[in-house]
Amino acid sequence: MSLFVVAAFALLLPSCKIINSQFGVQNNEDDGVTADDITQIMTKYDDIFALPANKYNGVPCTISMVHWDGDGQAVEMNVINTMLKGFKIRYPNINVSLTILSDYERSYSTRLTGSDVADVFLMPDGDVMPWAPLQVCEDLDPYIENSELVLTDEMYESAVVRYKYDFSLGRCAHSGTTIALPKDIGPMVMYYNKAAFRKAGINYPSNTEIMNIEDAFEMWSKLKQVNNKGQITMYGVGGLSTEGLVWSSGGDFLNENRTSFPTDPETIAGLKAGFSYMQRSYVNVEGYEFCQVQPPASWSAGSDASKLFSNQMLACFIGLKSKVAQFRKLNFDWDVCPVPANSVSPEKNAWSGSVGYSMFKGSQYKEAAWKLIEYIASKEGQELLSATGFQIPVYPELAEQPDYIERESNNMPANFACFLAAAEFQPIGLWSYHRNQLWKQEGYDLKAEKLFADNPDERITVDQYLEEVRTIVNQKLSL
Repeated sequence: MSLFVVAAFALLLPSCKIINSQFGVQNNEDDGVTADDITQIMTKYDDIFALPANKYNGVPCTISMVHWDGDGQAVEMNVINTMLKGFKIRYPNINVSLTILSDYERSYSTRLTGSDVADVFLMPDGDVMPWAPLQVCEDLDPYIENSELVLTDEMYESAVVRYKYDFSLGRCAHSGTTIALPKDIGPMVMYYNKAAFRKAGINYPSNTEIMNIEDAFEMWSKLKQVNNKGQITMYGVGGLSTEGLVWSSGGDFLNENRTSFPTDPETIAGLKAGFSYMQRSYVNVEGYEFCQVQPPASWSAGSDASKLFSNQMLACFIGLKSKVAQFRKLNFDWDVCPVPANSVSPEKNAWSGSVGYSMFKGSQYKEAAWKLIEYIASKEGQELLSATGFQIPVYPELAEQPDYIERESNNMPANFACFLAAAEFQPIGLWSYHRNQLWKQEGYDLKAEKLFADNPDERITVDQYLEEVRTIVNQKLSL
């Protein structure tokens, strides 16, 4: 999954590691889901799984399943194993050999061009555009049409459509072929350290109202903490979404047809406003009182924003729902609220993330592989996955159940409903705009280094930045 990253904050790719597990192996980390929890969830669905159409009629087999380590190997394995416990009960004749693969998006794209492809493999929404044309994914539409367990019409539309690929257009489209089913939908919220707010004498943010970005800058500035040596020990925020700042300001990164840099004046004005906010978050900008609310790379020493928040070096962190599972282990009180945004289009305050599962077209166990993908996307599978705190269900009906919201709120965060509102409106990220990502990487991303330069003599204005980006974007899109 790609996002705007200042050159100084370039992602450090881990060495490729593989963890293999036959389902049922216990891990050192506790996912917090007990056998009683699993039984309680599954009991609700006993009748539908008793129907002949939902039985497995194939031969006993072992299918391979590959998943990434996006939020840590132990976290990801525990989440998947919780679901696999239920799957094994429903389908005792199907064994699953689970592999957790590091550096997944780079390493697995290489495997897809060969023959080393798992029966069921993770499909990050950021890889639909480059992976779909490889023609290794089974068309899932006939399976979905005959399924009583997968109800795509009842899912968040954004979660479903990002896995539909129109081969004639070469991009995702509502009328495209379904090459994966969503495992999750991951909206963004603002996590905040309640003690930091109390120390600064600031009221907690609203649970439901989206704060205006100007008010947020003032709040983040006041949340900065300085020790008796004048050194900053806590910044106001980390993880600001450039996409959210641009979209909520009425801007976009490409034109409506996504064939060139924007040409519409209103769109360009929103683009400029979004990058002006982002520049101001890192450096002092003349004419503004509240600036430098995000830490520079030199201060963070390579740590990502979620780690800085965990170490109480950030008062606020803007991030995905997947962080909840690890944040529940923190030793300080925190909660979540909507991501602050411009008032032009406030609900587009960030992108949402998702991963799904695809079936290998060459699998010799297609019926068993489909049963696993079907189970993951079923309401029972979604409830089991969501019970870990890692995600919200892709079915709004499940996500809005009072008992589910109460259980999640009791486990933290208290304002769990905030995720549901965000999931409804936050769009997919820029990786869906074009199969060719060079326009973003070599245009917007690379040139941002000069926009956020610590040294004012090396820094360029937003107007200069966008003019440089315009040329590169148009060049790269023409390739």
